[in-house]
Amino acid sequence: MRIIVIAVGKLRDRAVFELTRKYEKRLPGGCKIEWVEVPAVSGRVEPEQARAREAERIRRRIPERAWVAALSEKGREMDSLAFARWLSRLRDRGRDVCFIIGGVSGLHPSLLKKSDETISLSRLTFPHELTRAILAEQIYRAFSILGNEPYHRE
Repeated sequence: MRIIVIAVGKLRDRAVFELTRKYEKRLPGGCKIEWVEVPAVSGRVEPEQARAREAERIRRRIPERAWVAALSEKGREMDSLAFARWLSRLRDRGRDVCFIIGGVSGLHPSLLKKSDETISLSRLTFPHELTRAILAEQIYRAFSILGNEPYHRE
């Protein structure tokens, strides 16, 4: 199973980068997160225009046949066990999963509609850089649950 994360903008915060790598390195053999960064739209551009341009950049990087899960605080919430089962079902079907993380203005509605689903990591709004670390931790947690490892506690 390939896990691709397409994120708008560069990850500049060294501490967040290290935290993200910490969880990525713990993933079981054969499981790797592929990080794809698309440039954020900068300058004096309306948020709607920025989201539309960023959405086009994201669309070009989505792998063919991947299950696309856009991350949004308005998406479907799951607990960690449900997230693990969800990933397991995709893995068992031989599907790659592509998570999409928007930039400072979020994701364009057209991208949310064209995604296979929209998932919420929380109803809270997180900085888009921190979302990467949270997602990496949840992916690691999911695989530890699926592998019956002691990391996750009920």
